[in-house]
Amino acid sequence: MTGATLRVLTWGGRWERALREAVSAPFEAATGIRVSHVRHVGLALPDALRAALDSGGGPPVDVVWSNSVPALRAAWAGHAAPLDPARMPAPGSLRQRAHPAGTAAGFVLHPYVVYYVLGYHRQAFPAGPPRSWQVLLDRRHRGRIALYPHGNGIHAVAQVMQGGKLADIPADMTACWEFLTRLRPQAAELAYSVGMQARLRSRELDLCFRALPNVLEFGDELPVGWSVPREGTSDTLDALWIPRGVPDATAGHAMRYLAFALSPRIQTDWCERLGVMPVHPAAAVPALLRRPDLPTHADDHRGILPVDEAVKAAHDDEWKRRFAELGFGAPGKGLGT
Repeated sequence: MTGATLRVLTWGGRWERALREAVSAPFEAATGIRVSHVRHVGLALPDALRAALDSGGGPPVDVVWSNSVPALRAAWAGHAAPLDPARMPAPGSLRQRAHPAGTAAGFVLHPYVVYYVLGYHRQAFPAGPPRSWQVLLDRRHRGRIALYPHGNGIHAVAQVMQGGKLADIPADMTACWEFLTRLRPQAAELAYSVGMQARLRSRELDLCFRALPNVLEFGDELPVGWSVPREGTSDTLDALWIPRGVPDATAGHAMRYLAFALSPRIQTDWCERLGVMPVHPAAAVPALLRRPDLPTHADDHRGILPVDEAVKAAHDDEWKRRFAELGFGAPGKGLGT
């Protein structure tokens, strides 16, 4: 053993289990470097990390595993350490979506693509899975629908369902806000997925707009399925990056960890456990994603309503404000009916 320890920011549940079993434990075995997971909930970076980045102090983690939006914003603000090209996967060896465009290039890597789906309680849909996002407006499900805090992920779906054009995002999102206004009375709450099993088990929820890995975890213990509605669905990217201020020796271990996570064998196992699309062309596509209504690889947009991650990051504050102005209330709280 080297005696070195790497602190990696992670989510809980299926997300952490997949990271531990597919990436962190094999990395420990291969390198002798211990990996310590630091858990948090949600898309925003933890307060302690943000405070350290803002102050220039030593960060509380050495590798950040986060959604692309906070990763890009951190890189734009100069809070991400540059990645050594000699230690990273060779240029051109990964799908295009692995690398952000613009000034975040060389600071952030996207290891996979996550697809949003329509999760549903099978008891509420005995005839089979819902095939259109229109079901979100069905009065039978009023007060029985869960969205993410701030409406994360749903903007492209809302734009299209109200007759708007994806090409108009972000310049003209009138259709998006109109659809979300119609959806507001239907929503039960804005919440991340931790603890949502209890509300599904008690039949308080019929439908949830979720990232596929979360719905898969629900389905491990509950009669919860998922569908990709015929209008298409949205997607997102997660990110791996190193916060500025990590000591040089530790940053070297961190870059080794990133490269390890993006290798074909590790990608195959990690993405299969999560239910996400790998960015390494030599990694196998998870079996459950091999279906005609989803892409065949990370750069494919079949069945997807794409919005560039840089657009999401640039307009994140504005979209959160607009969503709150529609009356959705505070994240994590019941919204009533």
